[in-house]
Amino acid sequence: MKFAERAKNDITLFIILAGILALLNVISVRTFFRLDLTKTRAYSLSKVSKQYMRELQDPMTVKAFFTRQLPPPYNANARYLRDLLEDYRVYSRGKFNYQFLDPVQDQDLAGEARSLGVYEIQLTAVERDKFEQKKGYMGLAIIYGDRQEVIPLIQDTSGLEYQISSMIKKLVQSETKVVGITQGYGEPGFEKELGNFIQLISENYEVVPVDLSQGAIPGRVDALIVSGPVEEVPEDKRYRLDHFLRSGKSLAMLVTMVKADAKTSMQGRLVDSKLSSLLSAWGASIQPNLVYDAQCQKIAVAQRGPGFIMQNIVSYPPFPLITNVNQDHLMMKNLESFTLPFVSAVGLNEEIIKQNGLKGAVLAQSSKNAWSQMNFFMLSPQFIQPPQPAELKQFDLIVTLNGKFPSAFTAETVPAAPEGESLPAFAPEAQPARLLVAGGSDFLTNDFIDARRRGGLIQFTQNMVDWLAQDAALIEIRGKGAGPATLGQVSELHRRVVKYFNLVGLPLLVILAGLFMWRRLEARRLRIALQFKTSA
Repeated sequence: MKFAERAKNDITLFIILAGILALLNVISVRTFFRLDLTKTRAYSLSKVSKQYMRELQDPMTVKAFFTRQLPPPYNANARYLRDLLEDYRVYSRGKFNYQFLDPVQDQDLAGEARSLGVYEIQLTAVERDKFEQKKGYMGLAIIYGDRQEVIPLIQDTSGLEYQISSMIKKLVQSETKVVGITQGYGEPGFEKELGNFIQLISENYEVVPVDLSQGAIPGRVDALIVSGPVEEVPEDKRYRLDHFLRSGKSLAMLVTMVKADAKTSMQGRLVDSKLSSLLSAWGASIQPNLVYDAQCQKIAVAQRGPGFIMQNIVSYPPFPLITNVNQDHLMMKNLESFTLPFVSAVGLNEEIIKQNGLKGAVLAQSSKNAWSQMNFFMLSPQFIQPPQPAELKQFDLIVTLNGKFPSAFTAETVPAAPEGESLPAFAPEAQPARLLVAGGSDFLTNDFIDARRRGGLIQFTQNMVDWLAQDAALIEIRGKGAGPATLGQVSELHRRVVKYFNLVGLPLLVILAGLFMWRRLEARRLRIALQFKTSA
């Protein structure tokens, strides 16, 4: 009787559990939910991407051309992409759809893929203990009406949501903002030296050269980057910059104070473009120095000997590694670290900021183990020696200002226009604008920007342009999966403690835990033995 009753209870419990599971399955089909515990929410669709989906007016289709049974590690890319596109579809309310197509055995699909810009590639796979070459497809095209965008090759999934969402934004927006980069006074060449940076931001903006020496700043420019002039900028050109900022547009003043020659003379020379006078009027300052930092990027240095050349990896103090970033500022969201080469110290003038109701913020600082040099700037790593610890300090390297800026001129001191030109009229009332100040522009050059790679500096430069163009929606996405956090500078004692704890401490803890469990088992055996002996 007891057996029958127990069986009846088990069957009832099984039916109840099966019903609960069936109900949960029905709810899961109709409800989308994901728990993401990562710091940057790398596996959840961002608010911006969800908003793009909710605002779609017309159907959008993604054609993902992916070969079936791709070799590792590429097979994981297809799974990640499928999950990501499914997230987009869920939030689109039926306006977003996707297809996975394999053109390898279908000539019609192969032709369609080529017409959209996705081409067959050679993949290396390890099968049967040897390397083999396989052909395959790993790309996608986004189609919206008569417009389309394409990712020809998805080699990894880092930043994939940003790529897709930026393309969606580009497809649905009616106009593209214009970003200008100054030329004419010794700045890095627009295409020759800034080509990678221009390629990077051209994904979302129209980028144009603005030759200050030729006259007016075009009215269609929404944000202007002053990219490190090394020659004196005439007063009338400085007035144009002043008027541009006070007209309500955004300006990045990347002011070069020390022109570094790290390829031939291995020295820097002091330059004066006269732009510091503008900064002083606007509530910022820049120092005629070069900042060195013990927390810095490492570089490869060739050592020549009789019949050999050896590459040594050394720390290079003129390339400060920035880990002290203002994460509360939108521009630095999810940004852990980046390198600022050949940079001067900047600052904020609290008195001018308070008088004019401006909002200032320090975005990036050196470590506390930094120092500066003035007048003589040595760049060869073997001759760079840090000062005494008491002389080390922290420097502000990037600052921003928002609000209605005072002018560096008055109605009476407006300079005369060059022959054949005219200057805009002085505006006594300024419009709200944005200003970014950094002590150098080398970080924008091809030596430091590689548009094919992702990293902290790439992320910062893109965030900078988004912030200047007041188009910061994608900043939230860009930092996802940007890479592991960089460790800051730690003391020698700290390093030794961690090292020997890993070598000795962890094994010792395992041994102690084993001894503890052994003693517990022995005590339990003794207790049981005594219990049965007493009972007997």
